[in-house]
Amino acid sequence: MFYGKANGLKLFKKWRLALLTIGSCVGLMVAVQAQAAVPDISEWQGQLSSTQVQSLKNQANFVINRVQYGSGYEDIHHVNNENLYVRYGVPFGSYDFATFTSASGAVQEAKDFYNRANKNTRFYVLDFETTSMSSSATNAAVKAWYDEMRKLTNKHLIFYSYQSFATSYANTARQSFDAQWIANYSSRPTIPFSLWQYSSSYYLSSLNQYVDNNLFDQATVTTYHPLSWWLNENTTKYAYSSYGAGQHVYLHKGATNYYGGAGIPSNVKQKYYKIGAVQKVTTSSSKQIVYLKGLDKWVLAQDVTGYWVGQHGSYTLRKKSKLYSDINLKHATGTVMPKGATYAGTLVKDGNYYRIRLNGGYITGKISKTNHAYYESVPSSKKIIPKKNVYTYRKHSFKKADRVARHKKGKAIKTVAVYKRSTGSRYYMTNKGNFFTANKAYVKTK
Repeated sequence: MFYGKANGLKLFKKWRLALLTIGSCVGLMVAVQAQAAVPDISEWQGQLSSTQVQSLKNQANFVINRVQYGSGYEDIHHVNNENLYVRYGVPFGSYDFATFTSASGAVQEAKDFYNRANKNTRFYVLDFETTSMSSSATNAAVKAWYDEMRKLTNKHLIFYSYQSFATSYANTARQSFDAQWIANYSSRPTIPFSLWQYSSSYYLSSLNQYVDNNLFDQATVTTYHPLSWWLNENTTKYAYSSYGAGQHVYLHKGATNYYGGAGIPSNVKQKYYKIGAVQKVTTSSSKQIVYLKGLDKWVLAQDVTGYWVGQHGSYTLRKKSKLYSDINLKHATGTVMPKGATYAGTLVKDGNYYRIRLNGGYITGKISKTNHAYYESVPSSKKIIPKKNVYTYRKHSFKKADRVARHKKGKAIKTVAVYKRSTGSRYYMTNKGNFFTANKAYVKTK
């Protein structure tokens, strides 16, 4: 990329000898020789042949292939080379050598890059290493490139540069990317990185030439991602995406854009909103968007955290949970509460967050970790199905003397209303004016 390609075996041997003389780098040379290459390939390596790519498959973990030199120049060999990677099963990522000089130019360059790149690519890279803009202008432009690409794809977006340039011209905007790829040939980078371009003189016998090479092994990088992450092998960790209308969510401070692209102003963040509607999507790390009443905007599920608001009586754990002695959830009691268990609890608020106070301590009030134990609405079908035999009662106190009828498991009960007790528990009223439990352990909706 930025650094010049070394020429000849003689120069490579001198470089290797110099590196070996540095005690701290001895381990690095062992690692370099032991693991497969991660080469940077562009038109400078020429139009690859089938024989070369088949051989390359046995020498490289993956390839990072240049697609364009800005919007104005498309790499002359990238289509041929990418088609061969696909044919012979060589995983590859794609990079855009940036030449934009404004935020609007960055947006256009991102669009051109995405349209030109082979859609079998595992990730996309912004190679940003030269500019005539000021630091503030470059940060804005880099962020514009990122935002446009994020609209176009949910694959990983990687920022590449050499260390001093990255910190001088894109130190803020680069933080948005999924990983940092840093070039530094004289020594290990001192800023966080997930991929290190340590050499421009790595001999790759399959191509019979020297290439830029990179490391991502756990012992070398500061922020490790396994090979499966780079290859985009279903490693996306999706945010909780099972919200429902009527639930309350807290809009994160770090939320940047509404679904569709408009920026989210800071004065509407770190507040609670009621969900008016939900819709399934798969973008970034979300499988759902939620419509926030009051803002009247759609946001990604990853940009909110749902909390139970109001009293719900009892809660069933979606996941096992530690019990804490304090409302701040700082001091664990040592008790681990199993997934699927149900506990009576009272919802309390701690600053911006909700907790559930149980007998003996506190757990989080997050919707992703707990589920209220009672149905809180009448389904559109007006039918409730007993999961086990249940009784209906003349009075909502549910005393044995007030039993009306025994309803067998699986036989629907016609229902017209749901009511709430002061404790937060719920119960249904039948079309005949009798009452029965809304506890999810006993009934289910149809």
